[in-house]
Amino acid sequence: SPSTFDCSSVGGNTVTLTVTDVNGNVSTCSSTVTVEDNIFPNASCQPVTVQLDASGNASVTAAQVDDNSSDNCGIASMSVSPSTF
Repeated sequence: SPSTFDCSSVGGNTVTLTVTDVNGNVSTCSSTVTVEDNIFPNASCQPVTVQLDASGNASVTAAQVDDNSSDNCGIASMSVSPSTF
C-alpha cells in the first residue's frame, strides 16, 4: 500500500507490504518504489503569419506557434526560438 501511482508520484515512494497468515498473524515491511516519467512531450506546431510593425520588427510567442502540444504528465513550459524578426 499504496499500489497505484500517477504523475504526482514521480520519484521515490515508500510502500508497505502487509502479509497475513491463515491464523491472523500479521507482518509488514517497507520498500521504495521509484516512479519514472520517461515519455517525451509531443511538440506540435502550426504555421504563423506576422506583420512587421512601423519599425520593421515582429515577434511571435510560443502560444501562437503551439498546436495542442501534449505530455502525459502536463507541460511545464514552452518557448519558441527565434521569437523576434
